[in-house]
Amino acid sequence: MIMDTYTKIVFTAIAIALWGLLLQPILMPKVVGASSGVMDVNIKQVNGRRVNNALDINLAQVNKNNLFYNYVPVAITEKK
Repeated sequence: MIMDTYTKIVFTAIAIALWGLLLQPILMPKVVGASSGVMDVNIKQVNGRRVNNALDINLAQVNKNNLFYNYVPVAITEKK
């Protein structure tokens, strides 16, 4: 297969671009930082309905039945 000058230039440009993408994290690392504030992670809505105070969860049923397969067991206790 005979390669002409145009094909060589295109392949060289592609190779340089790929090397640039490969070396970009090393040559110009991004500056990262933690968020500067408190993020609200409370549940506000379930199925479009507003959750007022707490979700109704039957803790006895969750503890006695193995509802969660292939997960790390977590001990759930009622708050007194």
